[in-house]
Amino acid sequence: MSEPVGHAGGSSAAVVVTDGRARDDDLRLLRAYEPVVRYTQGELFFPTAVGAYVAQCSLWAGARDGAPTLVVPAGELTLERLSEEGVAHRDRALFLRFVEKPLGRAEYMRWRLIPRDRLSSAGRLTTTGVFGRLMDAGLRASLLLRGKVPSGLAAAAESIYRERLETDRFAYYGRVVRDGGYVCLQYWFFYAMNDWRSTFSGINDHEADWEMVTIYLADRPDGAPQPVWVAFSSHDYHGDDLRRRWDDPELHREADQAVVFAGAGSHSGAFIPGDYVVLVDPPPLRPVMGFLRKARRLLAPWRHYTGSALGLGIPFVDYARGDGIAIGPGHSPQWSPVLIDDETPWVRDYRGLWGLDTQDRFGGERAPSGPRYERDGTVRASWANPVGWAGLHKVSPDDHDLGEPLADRVAALEREVSELDTTIDLERAALRGLRAQVRSLNTDDSAQALARSREADLAKREAALNQSIAVRTSLKEERRLHVAALSRGLPPEPAQAHIRKPHQPYLYQQDRRTRFLSLWAAVSTPLLLGALAVGLVASPLVVSLDITILVIAFIGVEAIARRRFISFLGSVILLVVALGLSVGFVLLLLKHWRIAVSLLVGVAALALLFANLQALRRG
Repeated sequence: MSEPVGHAGGSSAAVVVTDGRARDDDLRLLRAYEPVVRYTQGELFFPTAVGAYVAQCSLWAGARDGAPTLVVPAGELTLERLSEEGVAHRDRALFLRFVEKPLGRAEYMRWRLIPRDRLSSAGRLTTTGVFGRLMDAGLRASLLLRGKVPSGLAAAAESIYRERLETDRFAYYGRVVRDGGYVCLQYWFFYAMNDWRSTFSGINDHEADWEMVTIYLADRPDGAPQPVWVAFSSHDYHGDDLRRRWDDPELHREADQAVVFAGAGSHSGAFIPGDYVVLVDPPPLRPVMGFLRKARRLLAPWRHYTGSALGLGIPFVDYARGDGIAIGPGHSPQWSPVLIDDETPWVRDYRGLWGLDTQDRFGGERAPSGPRYERDGTVRASWANPVGWAGLHKVSPDDHDLGEPLADRVAALEREVSELDTTIDLERAALRGLRAQVRSLNTDDSAQALARSREADLAKREAALNQSIAVRTSLKEERRLHVAALSRGLPPEPAQAHIRKPHQPYLYQQDRRTRFLSLWAAVSTPLLLGALAVGLVASPLVVSLDITILVIAFIGVEAIARRRFISFLGSVILLVVALGLSVGFVLLLLKHWRIAVSLLVGVAALALLFANLQALRRG
């Protein structure tokens, strides 16, 4: 390794060591719970040391107007220099450049012929409908036009990594944070490249990649800390959904080591091995597709929905199979830890990007910033607030600690109920006095206006008193439940009670795909586009008719290929009936509006009668 175990990544003189024993304890904890990371067959990039990576990079400063300027040429950069330049150019957007020149076509073809393990996968486009494949074709075309990360860049990055950095791989950057009763063990992994798009048909490529695993230990004063939660940085998840309880059956463990299944090329963490379908909604269409999802579930509630509305989402597969190499305790590749903290110079001082800044407006093709910062220079939530990042502020490290806050709540409820009792008694007496005033005023005709005013005030205050009594009832009921829970003890919470958006891989056998489906996924989009191109030269009426027929035909074949024809037929019949009723009502309204209005009133009357009868039956 280019960086020794326990070293922060700069020279020894640059490292601030406030407590050597504390650092030793932190390192001991990190090593005790090092995760095992399992990779997918065909993975090209593994965690490497940042010092060796930086030594291969040049440093650039972006400019709002004009081309970026070179700050430090390749071969002259170190972590110390990176820290110094980060301070000197704090007012400029800095970025590293790992690959100076992508491979040319001939070099790229030779690179492709190098023997290596490769991913074996079914076509990703079989996971979505024909509309999703059309959207995918548009995205591919836009990537060609935008030209952010050329195909030869990942190949060049892999060549540099294999020739110059491979001996420095298998590093992690460990950080220990104590907060809220937890000891948070953060493991930061740095990759020279994210090649998800170019190597594994994913959504993006970018130089450099930072991923993170956090193990949460319960900090117990009477014993050694014990693991209670684990969280992975992952696609499309945040808060509670990031974490799993240590005893969760879906959390794979090897002894005391949590197992992370890293996505091929993306390096995103998964709890369960498998292929994960990521459906990306094109930003301009998100409101429309949200409406379509709701409409689809309303009109065809019998169907099982796992994708986006009408297949409009663009499908990408994150392959987290774990069938490649595994790194960590119990395996021949072992981790080499490096301690970092807020005072590590390169972590603290360099806020720039760790790879090429492509200025991609969608952000997906831009390199990430370091472990401490976001791209805009603000401190990452996962760094500044690791407990809140995984939604753990509300979760006690130990279930046995729940009795005290519940007892505090019971005491607070008793105080609130006592205060309400006093308020209710006083208000009841005031209401009785107010009613006496109303009766007195009603005896004189000249005081009728004042009597009505006092009567209105009486009604308003009586309603408020009833609301106060309802609140008191609710508080007393809450207190009763808490007292019962304290007396019998709280039952154990299910391991996945906190999860709202489960991480589940795509199960091929559930979709029962066939060779015909794979062939159809490959040829349907070109066929549809070609048919539309031919139809556009015809008259508008013919074009509209052709498009309607084509769409129905293609969706029908899609349904047959996926063995969902009955569901498709039911949806078509429902759609035809709904359209027929709508058209019929419009025609009836235009020609016989009185009959149409009378039908509406009649339906409203029937609905009201039905509601009233239901209310009588409940009463």
